[in-house]
Amino acid sequence: MVIVAVVIAAAALIRLYLLKKEMKRIHHQLHDYNQGLTGKKIDLNFLERDLEQLAGEINNLMDLVADAKSLRRRTEYELKQSISNISHDLRTPLTSILGYIQLLESNQLSEEEKQEYVSIAKSRTKRLQVLLNEFFELSVIESMDYELKMAKVDIAALIPDILLGFYDRMNEHNREAIIQLPEEKIVLNTDESAIKRVVENLITNAIHHSNGPIWISMEMLKSTVVLSIRNEAKHLTPSDLNILFDRFYTADRSRSGKGTGLGLFIARSLMVKMNGELTAELLGDHLVMKCEWKLNKQI
Repeated sequence: MVIVAVVIAAAALIRLYLLKKEMKRIHHQLHDYNQGLTGKKIDLNFLERDLEQLAGEINNLMDLVADAKSLRRRTEYELKQSISNISHDLRTPLTSILGYIQLLESNQLSEEEKQEYVSIAKSRTKRLQVLLNEFFELSVIESMDYELKMAKVDIAALIPDILLGFYDRMNEHNREAIIQLPEEKIVLNTDESAIKRVVENLITNAIHHSNGPIWISMEMLKSTVVLSIRNEAKHLTPSDLNILFDRFYTADRSRSGKGTGLGLFIARSLMVKMNGELTAELLGDHLVMKCEWKLNKQI
């Protein structure tokens, strides 16, 4: 019995020694990781269940820290890019407006020239107003306390009303809308103003960046309703689809076009907040935007 007790005590002491040694080793690994000397995760020489669980939790925490650092770097980069793009987009119309105001101060202009320059300055001012409104809208949507006003919405009745608001603009651009919508009632529990903004942004994008007809259709699937907007997009490539919804993306690389590149980003952000999905695909030389919402029971 004495021999057995001695063996047990010796085994316990050896185990305690190995545990203490492994704890010191874990401490050194954590110290090197925190000092940025290594990116290696915790590994064990002495395998023991409790230690393995501890090392596993520490490694999970390391993964979370690494993800947080990556997100911070990406957010900082996006913020810098946003500031740069905002500065560029605001500076362009402001410079133009200032230039025409300086021209109007000249005494050598005819009345016809003055009217022309005033008209151009007004146009640039409206452009600046659109930019500021979109930047403000983006800041509101991305704020932590932004909430949707959820209610029962008959989307089948709402879409025609939205499209009617584009009648004059479609005529102005000599565009044709080919519309195919279901006659039955389709009810969603969502934010009506958010749906309007999404559809308006998609239609505006189609008008500004394509030629030819715009196809608008809606269909009910088993558990979802899908709104599709299709237009010609010969200038797009499959690689563009990966960045189409990026903040400030625009097919006009010089950023001298009419869009800020925020319209599609805002549309997707709103779809996400509505627990929906906005996707894009190329079918031949046509771009198809698809908004998909979960379908509620009809009332």
